[in-house]
Amino acid sequence: MTPTEALRDLSRRQPRQPALRRGAEALDREALCARIAARAEIFSRQAPVETLSLDASNPFALVIDFFAARALGRTAVVHAEGVTPLLRREREELLRGKLSPLSPETVFYSSGSIGRGKAIPLSDEQLLTAALAYPGRTGIASTDRVAVAVPLGQIFGFMRGILNSLLAGAEVLFFSPRRDPLGEAAAAGATLVLLSPTQARLSATVPGSPGLRGALSAGGPMADASAERIEAQRGVPVRLGYGMTESSGLGTRQPFDRPRRPGSSGLPARGLSVEVVTAGGNAAAPGETGEVRISGKAVFRGYADPGEPAPFDEHGRLRSGDLGFFDEQGELHVRGREASSIAAHGRYLCAEELEGAVLEKAGVAEAAAVPLGDAFGMLLVAEDPSEAFLREIREHLARRLPLFARPKRVRRVEAIPRCPSGKLDRLAAAKCFERS
Repeated sequence: MTPTEALRDLSRRQPRQPALRRGAEALDREALCARIAARAEIFSRQAPVETLSLDASNPFALVIDFFAARALGRTAVVHAEGVTPLLRREREELLRGKLSPLSPETVFYSSGSIGRGKAIPLSDEQLLTAALAYPGRTGIASTDRVAVAVPLGQIFGFMRGILNSLLAGAEVLFFSPRRDPLGEAAAAGATLVLLSPTQARLSATVPGSPGLRGALSAGGPMADASAERIEAQRGVPVRLGYGMTESSGLGTRQPFDRPRRPGSSGLPARGLSVEVVTAGGNAAAPGETGEVRISGKAVFRGYADPGEPAPFDEHGRLRSGDLGFFDEQGELHVRGREASSIAAHGRYLCAEELEGAVLEKAGVAEAAAVPLGDAFGMLLVAEDPSEAFLREIREHLARRLPLFARPKRVRRVEAIPRCPSGKLDRLAAAKCFERS
């Protein structure tokens, strides 16, 4: 079965069920399928000599073109929000001759919106496996109206915000949050919202109960303090997860039918094997840190460019490059990227954990740990510009962290340097210390 066939089956059973909405623009399932069929007719008149280009900056067009491509068995390429026309052409030129224009695959890109990235082909089977992995009682239900505030060109936004939501029978609401993503989602009629960690931190500072059934977040670490404030002060359960583009976004997720555990990314999805392997190649014991490796039907076949190194180990498991451990309850805790670990005083430290320690301090909105020789510095965004507040930060870290894990320098900035995708630009962040 293709994703388009699955959507058509839902439409036949409930044609008038709302499917997509953005502001005043709305489509029910029957109208959506009609738009998909019309678009597929246009594509069918074009000679299949190139892959189809999908633009994630237009949500309705992205949904319609994706399902039209899948109906025809055309290879499609998703370009994330912010990708320039020049980069789009470069990416597609690099794919020429490496992918057939006729295949059951959709290509996503890793590494954000400014670099060529790695082209990751995902088949219909892999996408469907990931979309249907979480039953309604623990994930998105048919009765939900899912507000999507995260980028649709990235796998979390596309998978949970579009494919999972539509094939679960839910309505998808696209919106661009401003001051209070939770409140704005509720005002749009949502029952569930997809937030980035940055948006969650913003919502944690706003009072009032929006009455949402829950919030799903992924795409980076979230401070436990943000999740706790949203749950305690706003009454909205927050559930985090972990996954990779190479695994169709599937990995682990905290379900709604059990309490959120601080620091956890939840339980492995059904049908997926998630393992933690030590440097010696052995299975890690509970609490022991190692590299996260994934195998199962949702894992891709390999990069579109045969020049890219294969990311699989000798057992065929996807090497994530992420460090983590399983706790005694079987839930995964992701410590951070192995590649972004910081070498300081002869030890390797997880940048994300160091940043999390700073975010525990009230008044800190964002933080970024960056290498400084044999030590590291910490950038932070905070409303209080005083030296007294910076001293409070240093005192907090002196209590919170051992001596070898404390930053050599702490500096306040107006904004943390980020790529257009929203991910931290560590090289640009390090240059902030050169200007002091």
